[in-house]
Formats: sequence, C-alpha cells, structure tokens
Amino acid sequence: MLFGKPFGIGLIILQKSVAAVFFALVGAGLLTLYFHGGTQQIFRLAFGELHEDPRDRLANFAIDHLPDVSTSLLLRLSLGAFLYFLLEAVEAVGLVLGQYWVEIFIVIETGLFLPFEGYELFRHVSLVKVGTIIINLLILAYLIKRYLRKQRERARAAPS
Repeated sequence: MLFGKPFGIGLIILQKSVAAVFFALVGAGLLTLYFHGGTQQIFRLAFGELHEDPRDRLANFAIDHLPDVSTSLLLRLSLGAFLYFLLEAVEAVGLVLGQYWVEIFIVIETGLFLPFEGYELFRHVSLVKVGTIIINLLILAYLIKRYLRKQRERARAAPS
C-alpha cells in the first residue's frame, strides 16, 4: 500500500504528482522570463559575468545552452506547461480519490503520447527519453492488466 492505495496506483500517483510539480515550476519559470523580457536578460547577465571572468562556467553554460526565445513563444510554452500541470494534477487527484474513469483516461492519454515519445527517441536518444517511455509503458501495462482483472471480477459477480 502506498498513499492508502494499491502499490502500483500509489506509484502512479507519485509519478503524476512529481510531474505536476515539475510542470508548474517550468510554467512559472517561463512566465517569469516572459515578464522580465525573455532570455535576453539572462544573456546580458551572462555576458556581464564573462566580461569580469571569461572562464565563468555558469555564464558559458547559459550562453551555450539557452536558446534565444521570443517573448510570445515563452508565453505559449508557459501556457503549455501549465496545461500539462493541470492534466497531471487532475490525474493524481483523481487516483487519490479512487475515480475509476481517471485510470481509463490515463491509459488513453499515455497510449496517445507513446508514438510521439517514440518519434522523439528515434530522433535523438537520451536517458530521460528512454526512462520516460519505460515508465509510461509500465503504467500502461499495469493499468490495462488492472482493468482486465476488474472486468473478469465483474463478469464472475454478475448473475447468470
């Protein structure tokens, strides 16, 4: 038992909760960048740091890895992150409350996203992408197995 639920459901609640917090933080960060003029502020700060110390690792990392993103794109990305936060939060809360429809919703949602995750993995392999696909496949398999088990139990309990 985890969170008062079967262990598998508890793990999914944990995964959905962590994802919700992650997307809320990403959305808030992107929104903060939007209200402060986008990534240009970070570039100005990094270039100022490099002027003082050309070997500043953090400044070099920011310049090398942070894309120059328009403020309108930052706003759209923030909205997308908040929408994904909402999706993950609704799923986590629904599982905590024992809403059966949420399990079916997660199966459909996960099944729909797998081809896109596979495509992204095909384009560029990374440990995060591999881990994400493995976790989603495990969630999908667990929930489908759970659904089929419940269907068998209902069939046995139905009067003949």
